[in-house]
Amino acid sequence: MKKNSLKILLALAFLTVCAVLPAWAEYSLSVRPYEGGYDLNFGKIGLAASGVNKELVINIRSDIGKQYRLIQSFFEPMVNARGESIPVQNTFFVYALRGTAKYGTLSVEQETPVSLSRTIIYTSNSQGASDSFTLVYSLKGPLDVSPGYYRGRVTFTLEAINSNQPPETVFLNTSCEVESSSYIQIKTPDGSNILRLKSSSPEARISAVAFNISGGLGRQYRIIQSIREPLRSSDGLELSEGSVVFQTEQIKNGSGPTQPTAITLRPETIYQSDLSGRPDNFIGNFILNDTAGNKAGIYKTGVSYFLEDRKGQEAKRLETYLLEVEIKKEFDLELKTESGGGVILFKDLGPDKPPRNFEIEVRVKSNLGKQYQVTQNVASGLVNKEGKSIPSNLFTLKTAALGETKGVLKCPQSTEVKPGDTVLFVSDKKGTADSFKTVYELQATQGVSAGDYSASVVYSLSEL
Repeated sequence: MKKNSLKILLALAFLTVCAVLPAWAEYSLSVRPYEGGYDLNFGKIGLAASGVNKELVINIRSDIGKQYRLIQSFFEPMVNARGESIPVQNTFFVYALRGTAKYGTLSVEQETPVSLSRTIIYTSNSQGASDSFTLVYSLKGPLDVSPGYYRGRVTFTLEAINSNQPPETVFLNTSCEVESSSYIQIKTPDGSNILRLKSSSPEARISAVAFNISGGLGRQYRIIQSIREPLRSSDGLELSEGSVVFQTEQIKNGSGPTQPTAITLRPETIYQSDLSGRPDNFIGNFILNDTAGNKAGIYKTGVSYFLEDRKGQEAKRLETYLLEVEIKKEFDLELKTESGGGVILFKDLGPDKPPRNFEIEVRVKSNLGKQYQVTQNVASGLVNKEGKSIPSNLFTLKTAALGETKGVLKCPQSTEVKPGDTVLFVSDKKGTADSFKTVYELQATQGVSAGDYSASVVYSLSEL
């Protein structure tokens, strides 16, 4: 009986001890490269490379019930064995992939420089819920450093807000290998990756690309320009061949096309160095040439540049740009008359004067791709200063071709000029730019009082 009582007392004592022992809170930080391993390794980077991106997965576990934040800083910049460092400014950046955090707020959804100072990356919700998200680190070139292997360290610190919980700190090694002391830098004037050409003004019809070849490759090399596909609008129309041309200028040591040459889908050598591959600088110009016959709109394609420095080896991609051509909308009517204005004028008429003609040349500029018509509106017949008029049956018009007129002439035979609207011309179905002329005829002048006679006429252009 005593033995059983002792067992019960021991069990009660054990339960009492367990009840007063504190539960261990979970508060941890895990930093893991998406590709695996323990280092954020950017791999081999050429000095001419525009940049390399690497993803980092962050996992935070917390059940302390307090809000927390994640702080990042560059603990050690990336340096080589000689102590030379890759500059932090304008080189190392971070941004978070949107939507990867479930509960808290990411402070770096826009690209943000990684610096030696503290940067808030993430703040949890008020309950301090566990969370995970993905960061993208970018090492951007061109790199003005010596070739070699570079290593650095970034720190991540998990800090509880308004809590005595000790912070958690994790170190992440960063590394890369810079390959060559020579590089080719390609840049647009505004630093963007878009080459824009516009038909709106002469200045906007040119877009330049600057090539800076530093260090020298020690052997002959070529830069090849490749157009991915035809310049095409959103509705599938292609810009006609020859609308955009390319030429180089300011080449010092090599050679390239100095005369405007139409871009094609064939890879073209736009620069070839001398035999020793010396450094060089030059400009490549895209020029919007002739846009006649092209429909208004925005046409796009990709332009890539490759370095070929050894025969038989695959060319190395240097840079890729978006080539964008904007053809401005045109829907204009131009008139050319003997009098230079919008007035039909017959001078010095009289009973003994011969019949007269008055011509108006009509030119339509249109790239809308829609059928249109040209209409005439006459307010009144021919009258002189005294208000005397010429009988309407003596005043006629007819339309005639001017050059290679493509549309339909609506008055090919002499027609009495009547007040009001008269359709003179209808374009082809494609709404092609066109031209024609209107010939106004004064059939006879017998019985006409001497003097100058005129009629006001208005031409209008409209879509069908």
